[in-house]
Amino acid sequence: MAQLGEIARLLDGELDGASSTQEVKGPATLDEAGPLHITFAAESKFVEKAKFTEAGVVIVHKDAPDIGVPLLRVNNPRRAWVQVLEFFETPPVFTEGVHESSVLGERVKVGKGVSVGPHVTVGDGCVLGDGVVLGAGCVLGDNVTIGKGSLLHPRVTVYRGCQIGKNVIIHSGTVVGSDGFGYVPVGKKHHKVPHLGTVIVEDDVELGALVAIDRGVTGATHIGRGTKVDNLVQIAHNVKIGADCIIISQVGIAGSASVGDHVTLAGQSGVAGHVHVGSDSVLAARGLVAKDLPAGSFVSGYPARPHREAMRVVAMTQRLPEFSEQLTALQRQVQELQERLQHLEEEVPATGERR
Repeated sequence: MAQLGEIARLLDGELDGASSTQEVKGPATLDEAGPLHITFAAESKFVEKAKFTEAGVVIVHKDAPDIGVPLLRVNNPRRAWVQVLEFFETPPVFTEGVHESSVLGERVKVGKGVSVGPHVTVGDGCVLGDGVVLGAGCVLGDNVTIGKGSLLHPRVTVYRGCQIGKNVIIHSGTVVGSDGFGYVPVGKKHHKVPHLGTVIVEDDVELGALVAIDRGVTGATHIGRGTKVDNLVQIAHNVKIGADCIIISQVGIAGSASVGDHVTLAGQSGVAGHVHVGSDSVLAARGLVAKDLPAGSFVSGYPARPHREAMRVVAMTQRLPEFSEQLTALQRQVQELQERLQHLEEEVPATGERR
């Protein structure tokens, strides 16, 4: 439990209609919150909805209207909500040391405060920085480096020679460094292309569950500092992703594509091979980038085009039944005019005299 005054000081906010000594047991959604909960309403439509909440206090923007319930006014409600979640979070506790069921190869370097869970396999020549956590069932190939403070949840696989930076979070089932999908046709057979490269994941990256990142054919597949990758994302061989990107679920990035800094790739979107997406660009859901995009682009559609143009195309598509009826009517009119013209030509000879 905490008092509202303590939370208000943490958020640098101002209480409106609530007592600083009121107790709060935790955060909850607008719909589920009770008198001992704190919740938030960032946009105006949610502020309206908050009129009916039973929460003890609602975090809102400092300029939000009075809605008849206790408020905590802040400059940035979404940021404040994250701070509240962090305040009430109970971090997991990891036992320092190597579990007796795990296997460490030769020449493995283990830093201070490392936790290696049950049934982990660590290959020869690996380096585990201070505070690294390897969850149950993780597998590291030979010569893998894991930077200080990184957390690999259970059943993560990192293939040989890959480099994971500091403070990286990798969720269950993710595979880093598998071979890319490369084959050369030889007659009617498909000859596998060896992948001799690696994967480099820089500091502060988070990879969701069941992400697949292929190693380079030569050189490295590269994930830039601070980039966040959602679940079920495929990143092919030799892809280069810049810093602080957001890559949402079910995105596919084909081989040798490059993505600049601060790019957002929305759900189920794709980037074709050898294509560059400029920094600060946004690709809307289910869009496909099939050619280079300049920095600052906002595109959607298949293939992707400027978003406004894509929306006009969608709007026109919705009117296709109407256009089809109009076209059919016009065709009938043209047919009627052609028949009348033919009839007139038969009545009036070329000399201009009637028969």
